Amino acid sequence: MLSFPEYSRLSELGDKFILEVHSLNERRRMFCTVEYPLSFTGEEAVEIIKSLLPAGVPEGIGLCVARAFLRTVPPLVNPISYSEKSFKRNTLYESASEVYTLNDETIDSGVLPQGVITPLTRCYTQSCFPGQGGCYAPLCPNRVAGVDDDEQTRDTLQRLDRQASLKSMTSSHDTSLSSRSWTASMPREVLLNTADAEIKRQEAIHEIIYTEEDYVRDLVLLEELFATPLRTTQILDEERRDEFCNHVFNNYKEILDIHRGLCRDLQDRQSAAAVAAAGNRVGFVDGVGDIFQHHLPRFMAAYDRYGPRVILAEHSAKQEARKNVLFQNFIRDTEKLAECRKLPFRHFLILPVTRLQRYPLLIGAILKRTPNDHPDKAYLSACCDILKEIASNMDERTEETKKVLRLMQIQEAIRYKPSEESSYHMLQLLHPERRLLHEGPMTRRSQTGVETIDLHIFLFDHLLLMTKTKKTGSDKQVEYHISKRPIPLELLQVQDATEGFALGLRQLNTSLASPRGTGHLQSMTSPTAGLVMSAGSGQNQLHIHHLGKHGGDHLLYAKTADIRTTWKERIVAAKAAFERAHPENQAFEIRSLTDTTFTGSNAHGQTLNHGRVSCSIPFEGFNGIRMLAVGTNMGLWMGMEGDTTSMRQVLSLADIHQIAVLEAEHILHISYFEAGFCNNRTLVIAMKKRGMDSHFRALEPTCGDLRDPKNAKFLTTKSGLFGAKSPPPWFHTYKEFYIGADSFAIHLLKARVAVVCTRGFEIIDLDHLTMNRNLPDLSHPDFAPISQRDDVRPLAMFRSGPSQYLLCYNAFAFLVDSHGTLIQGSWIEWEGTPQSVAFCPPYVVAFDPRFIEVRHAESGRLIQILAGDHMRMLQFTTSAGMPTPLIHGCMSHPFKSGYQYVFQLTATFEPTF
Repeated sequence: MLSFPEYSRLSELGDKFILEVHSLNERRRMFCTVEYPLSFTGEEAVEIIKSLLPAGVPEGIGLCVARAFLRTVPPLVNPISYSEKSFKRNTLYESASEVYTLNDETIDSGVLPQGVITPLTRCYTQSCFPGQGGCYAPLCPNRVAGVDDDEQTRDTLQRLDRQASLKSMTSSHDTSLSSRSWTASMPREVLLNTADAEIKRQEAIHEIIYTEEDYVRDLVLLEELFATPLRTTQILDEERRDEFCNHVFNNYKEILDIHRGLCRDLQDRQSAAAVAAAGNRVGFVDGVGDIFQHHLPRFMAAYDRYGPRVILAEHSAKQEARKNVLFQNFIRDTEKLAECRKLPFRHFLILPVTRLQRYPLLIGAILKRTPNDHPDKAYLSACCDILKEIASNMDERTEETKKVLRLMQIQEAIRYKPSEESSYHMLQLLHPERRLLHEGPMTRRSQTGVETIDLHIFLFDHLLLMTKTKKTGSDKQVEYHISKRPIPLELLQVQDATEGFALGLRQLNTSLASPRGTGHLQSMTSPTAGLVMSAGSGQNQLHIHHLGKHGGDHLLYAKTADIRTTWKERIVAAKAAFERAHPENQAFEIRSLTDTTFTGSNAHGQTLNHGRVSCSIPFEGFNGIRMLAVGTNMGLWMGMEGDTTSMRQVLSLADIHQIAVLEAEHILHISYFEAGFCNNRTLVIAMKKRGMDSHFRALEPTCGDLRDPKNAKFLTTKSGLFGAKSPPPWFHTYKEFYIGADSFAIHLLKARVAVVCTRGFEIIDLDHLTMNRNLPDLSHPDFAPISQRDDVRPLAMFRSGPSQYLLCYNAFAFLVDSHGTLIQGSWIEWEGTPQSVAFCPPYVVAFDPRFIEVRHAESGRLIQILAGDHMRMLQFTTSAGMPTPLIHGCMSHPFKSGYQYVFQLTATFEPTF
């Protein structure tokens, strides 16, 4: 069945008219756009309506409909305050100089004007449709208009004009529009003897004076009708009354004081001209540029304070009206007062901004009509320059304030479940330094890959937030429901974008992909490789990794490849800016030891497999050359430190897990448990398991420097540390002891040995083996998280102060004193699940397979994240003679598929031993 739009219904035309006005204001801006964001000229209004109506309607119907929008109750259209002609006569003119705006109250109510436009009704003849030229019916609306129709249309327009003249009697102005012009105040004979250029100049001067009077009047109304009553009545709670009024009205009194002085000087100048004109109400004002130049210096500070914050004031007023019925009623009732001239509270609040924007136009009109040799010319030119500077500064700060406003809007629209309260508190959107860097819609797939979930994503200066949008209420307010746990920027990784951050590369560089492209790199490193992906959408996929045990991997889809690229660029820029903003958190840097030597089984174009790198150690070689030894599960490699090409395999031995060098003796060990300095002795400790027990032998070297020819005899003896009843001749047994538990590692303290075992940390005094003790005391309630969990594994123990120790597990770490008592407030919850831990005071360094986590040992504060795939610690060595602890690590090469990147973690600070 055919159906046609109901053009005769005012509500349907009004709905389409609103959409067209929104579209129009997205394409262009006017001088009053800030104050009236939905403004349009009378000419534009008529053109819009004509475009909505079918062809062949009578001429003038577009103007009739536009005027009907203004005269309905409530009206859909209002003239703005600057369109005095339309305002006085309460009608709409098809003019480019008369400006109108949509009525916010009518739009917010959702009830559009109701009515029927008779000339646009459908014909009663069933076979007569629009566009067919009409039928036999004498009043057929589909007929092309003839003479009789034109006469009828003129009668309709005349009737509407008579109604308009009646309504114009309710105008709040005492004088007519023409009475405010300069020419209306001057005798006719004077005008006839005055050049047209001077008349236009005097009109422009007169306009800036009487509009300045209007401006001061409205500022006084803002004070008397709004500001003072809100400060002195019970509309607002007393404890926040002053704070609210200071925020909303800001420094309006300062602006009022400035313009009272400016207006007084302008009036004095005009009065002096009137006296000289021998009785005329106004005379010839010679100039006003010097007056403005005298007052403009005070504009900068006043408007720079008021202008940028007016949008926040407006927002606060709207929020208060939504929550406070008394405030809402007060504003509504005050707006109805005759003094307000049907203008909303918003008009008075943002009036200083719009007035400042009009000054260049008003002064420019005078400047244009002022002769070049007139003294006022220089003053006016200088004023224009000053006003441009003031406006420019205000606009720049307003842009920043808009960002703050957006943060406030997001904060108010965030919704979360009770279980997500911790996620909400992470946002801190009202923090003074908070910034919104990017936002936009994206989608993700459900786990089954069938359902598409719409998301709205926010990138702030400290985290990324994924939300689901929902519109509620009659006004369709947008709510943002938290979808996933917020991702701190330190823990945010984007595939093919942020891989270089750990290496100090902080720019998006797509040329760093693997030889086979990003797909090959993804198959090796990306945990999202197993997620469901749709064919043909790879260009739009964004792989987000939230590092840590509380995170996850998210596969998002952008609408276009360009949008995806923009997100990558913004995230890379955000992470780089975050690091620049917190230089104190860059505690460590990764220094490459070798990045292209050790390949794996999946190295592209390589047939040699070096095995998995498991350990490394630097040492001093022949003639003082610094050397590097690297162990893998397929042998031992050596080369000069810093020279990747010099690495050569020197020993073919399976499963090398540890390397130690005794510098004084020039001994390199590859089969031991721990080596280092303890109790003023150089010790090598070996372990052998016997059933459930762990047996240890502490050996002290006695061979001296093996490079000395007189010690060459020791080189002929080969035996393991536990291979015989007695140790090799170059060692002697210092102590032997055992632990009745499975042991994982040993740490050499200053005078004792800490054995890491299933019971925790066994403290061994090598001089008093019967005085061993175990830390912590698992029967104490403070350590219940250890005894109540089966997945907790001890990793390392470090001395962190004169009488306190740092105990590290794979789930957490904490400090105890010399008696084993927990130091309150020292509990650290790891972001990841570390496999090994190092200590470089005051920071503890935890190696998770996907990142290195650096925390302050005492406060527990997260300091730094260095991300990488297959991350592991190769070596941690510290001694009294070392300026900084030695920390080596390894990870998959971020840009060269199949290669292992061996590095040293270099401190950027002086360790506090």
